[in-house]
Amino acid sequence: MDRARTKALEILIRWERRGFPIDPLFDGLVMDDRLLTDLDRAFVREVVYGVLRWRGRIDWVIAAYSQIKLHRIERAVIYILRMGVYQLLFMDRVPPHAAVNEAVKLAKGMGKREVAPLINGVLRGIAEGRKEVSYPDLQTDPLHHISTYYSHPPWMVRRWIDQWGVEETIALCQANNQIPPFTLRINTLKGSRDELIQRLQGEVVGVQPTPFSPMGLICNNPPSLATWEPFQEGWLQVQDEASQLVSFILGTHPGQRVLDICAAPGGKTTHLAQLMGDQGEIVSVDVSPAKLSLLQENCRRLGISMVKTLTLDATSTLPFVPESFDRVLVDLPCTGLGTLRRNPDGKWRVKEADITRLQKLQREILAQAAPMVKKGGILVYSTCTLTLEENEGVIEPFLSGHEGFRLESVEPFLPPGCEGLVDRRGCLFTLPHRHGTDGFFAARMRRV
Repeated sequence: MDRARTKALEILIRWERRGFPIDPLFDGLVMDDRLLTDLDRAFVREVVYGVLRWRGRIDWVIAAYSQIKLHRIERAVIYILRMGVYQLLFMDRVPPHAAVNEAVKLAKGMGKREVAPLINGVLRGIAEGRKEVSYPDLQTDPLHHISTYYSHPPWMVRRWIDQWGVEETIALCQANNQIPPFTLRINTLKGSRDELIQRLQGEVVGVQPTPFSPMGLICNNPPSLATWEPFQEGWLQVQDEASQLVSFILGTHPGQRVLDICAAPGGKTTHLAQLMGDQGEIVSVDVSPAKLSLLQENCRRLGISMVKTLTLDATSTLPFVPESFDRVLVDLPCTGLGTLRRNPDGKWRVKEADITRLQKLQREILAQAAPMVKKGGILVYSTCTLTLEENEGVIEPFLSGHEGFRLESVEPFLPPGCEGLVDRRGCLFTLPHRHGTDGFFAARMRRV
C-alpha cells in the first residue's frame, strides 16, 4: 500500500475517534515518521487538511453516486472515499486512475475487499462525470446551498447569515476554505524586520511584510523550521498577524509587571516581552504543563528572560496579590471560529452547544483576572472566534458587574493603518474575508 495514503487515512480515523485538534495528531504521526519523504509529508498534509476543509461538499458528491446511505458505510471506508474524491476534485496533479486505484488498494490492504467494488464504482463514476451533481438552490435555500457547496456545518452558516447576510457569509466561507499564508513575527530583540528581509534575500524563501503588523512577515515557501537557521537562531516566531495586534493593545512599557492568563504556547507572551525590551516581569499561567514547556522553549530560543511560568487553573482564585499587575491579558479558550482556515477540523469538531459552555468558562476566568489589575491598569480580553456570545456576550456583562472598569478604544494603540480593524465599540475585530487575517476579537478595559 502507498505509505502516504495509509498515513493520511490513519490520521483521519484517529481524529474522528478522539475528537481533539488535528495539528498535534498530524505532527506526531507524520513529522516523526522517518520513512516518509518531504514530498510524502506534503501529500499527507494536503489530503488530510483538504478532506477536512471540503468534507461537506465531498460527502454531497459521494451521496449522489453511492447507492448506500453514508451513515450506513463504515467510517474507515467513508474516509477512503473522501480521500479519493478530494484527489479527484481538488488535486490536478494526481491522475484520476491513480486516485481510484490507490483507494481500492487501500481498502484491500485493510482487509476490506468486500467494499472494493463500492469504492471503485463511486470513484470511477465521479472521475468520468457520469452524473451532474446538483446542489440546493442558493435563492430558495441559501443555508443548505452554502453549507454543502462551501462545506460548513448548517449551524455555523445559519448564525452567520443572521449576523452578516448571505453574500458576506459566502465570502467568509470561501476565505475559510483557502490555505492561509504562513505568517511569522520578527523578534525585535534580535534586529529589525528590514534587516531580516535583507538577510533572506539570498535564500530561496520568499518573504513579504504583513500589511498591518510592523513585526509580521508572510513566508511564501517556508522551509522546515527544524533546520531553518533564522528560526532556530531566534529571529522568528510563528504567529498570525491578527494575533500579533493583540499585544499592542495592552500598551506595555519596559519595567512593568504583566499577567498573561491561558498563555501557552506563548505567541503573545513572547511578543509582549519584545515590546517591553525584555525588561520587567511577565507571569504566564496555563492549565497545561506540556504547553507551558513549549512556552519556555520559545522564550529560550528567542532569548527572553523576563517570563515566569506557573501551572494553574484560572477558574479558581489566583495566587497573586490583588492589584499587583500593571497589565493583564486574558486570551481565553474559545470555539476558534476565526481560525477555521488554519484549523478546518474545527468545522466538524466544534458544536453549537460549545458556545454556551465556553462562554461560562470565559466569564469565570475574566472574573478571577479582574482583581489582579492595578488602579489605572489595563485588562485586555481576547478570543479567536466570531460569536457574539463569546465576545460582546462576555465583556458587556463583565462591565455591567464591574463598575471600576471602563471600555477604551483600541485604535490609539494599534499600528498605523489598522483603523479599519476596529468595530463601533472600539474593539479589535478582524475577519478572514475582509482583512486576510484570522478572525480575532479584543477589548481593552481600564481600571479607574
